[in-house]
Order: sequence, then structure tokens, then C-alpha cells
Amino acid sequence: MKTLPNNSRVVLAAAVLTVLFAAGCERRAPTDPATGATPPAESPAVTTPAPSAQPETTPAAPAPVTESTPAGSDQMAGSVVDDTVITTKVKTALLADSDVKGLDVNVDTVKAIVTLNGAVNNQTQIDRAGKLATDVPGVKSVINNLTIKK
Repeated sequence: MKTLPNNSRVVLAAAVLTVLFAAGCERRAPTDPATGATPPAESPAVTTPAPSAQPETTPAAPAPVTESTPAGSDQMAGSVVDDTVITTKVKTALLADSDVKGLDVNVDTVKAIVTLNGAVNNQTQIDRAGKLATDVPGVKSVINNLTIKK
């Protein structure tokens, strides 16, 4: 069994920690179990009005909660986290492989489609990088734009 040099171990450990950090960063707002809606955030600067003689009315039913994306974005927050995890796993696999110069390969992931860009030494490295990326769980397809250095 081959052992990794110390600097490869450090890079591999950093990549694994990055994956764990990215997976644990997702924040979720608490939901009301009765309605399933997210309660509004309370601001400390808001003051309550003085009670008046008018009768209180019942609040309207909350609008149903639907998933939406920010304006100008076509990805959900969960898919962005998934893409980040996939990118990190592919980059880790490339850095851990002794045949591929992982630092020469740029990895981008959008909707589980991985794109490899950069320049490597030979066709074998191009093929190996594509195979490593394809073998990562969650990858739908790989666009291999790697070129051979001149």
C-alpha cells in the first residue's frame, strides 16, 4: 500500500474538514409545528403600541410556505451546498492521486455537473482526472475541458 507524503496528508485533511464544514453550515429557521410556517423574526427595536379600546381582530392565516430562489439565481440553497461538497470531493480525489497534478485542475460544479478546466502534462492525466471526477458520488456528468501543456 502506498503512503502519502506529509504535505498530501495535510491537503487531504483540509479538504475533508472543508466538506464537513460546508455540510454543517446550513442554518434552518424553526417552524411552528401547528401551522408549519416560519415565525417572523422579532426585532428588539420594535415597541408594542398602547392598548386601545378597539376590539382585537384575529390575524389572517399565514401564507403557505413555498421554496423560492433569490432573484437572478437558478439554484436552491441545498443544491449549492451539494455542489460545494461535490467540488470538494472531486478536488480531494485529484489532489490525493499521484498521477494527476491536482493543483493544475480547476473544478466547478453546477447542479451536480462537474467541469474540469486547466492544463496537465499528458492525455493520461486528462483521462485519469475525468475518471476520478466521474467516480465521485453525486456527480451526474463530467465536462472535461483539460488541455495538454505546451
